Amino acid sequence: MELEKELEQFRQEAQRLKAGRRSGSLPFPEALRAFAVRYAEHLVAAGGTVTDAAQKLGVSGPTLYEWRKGRPAGHRSSKPAEKSAALVPVRVSERPAAAARAGLQQVALVSPSGWRVEGLSVESAVQFVGLLGC
Repeated sequence: MELEKELEQFRQEAQRLKAGRRSGSLPFPEALRAFAVRYAEHLVAAGGTVTDAAQKLGVSGPTLYEWRKGRPAGHRSSKPAEKSAALVPVRVSERPAAAARAGLQQVALVSPSGWRVEGLSVESAVQFVGLLGC
């Protein structure tokens, strides 16, 4: 029963913090995050899910997941992401184009996230990929 009382206090405090502020503009105090994590772990141990806990707490699932990792929601590491040594699949395709008919070989680079660079020579494409550190 004590946990339910704390849950209600959390909801009230969360509502107060959310009122009149832009989404994500102020982090929740550490004490509130700690309770939310404790509550989520209790609920998961009893057979519930983190999503169930988030709904009962009145916060988003991704926010609660971040708190469980020990970070405030929306936290972004100040360190640059480590480069992965994993290989990335590459698809090479040939398209008839004016450049190809003129004897120039051009390629298009397409990243896994969707950006695209077209019209590079093979040598320029290799240099470009090198500059990106891929």
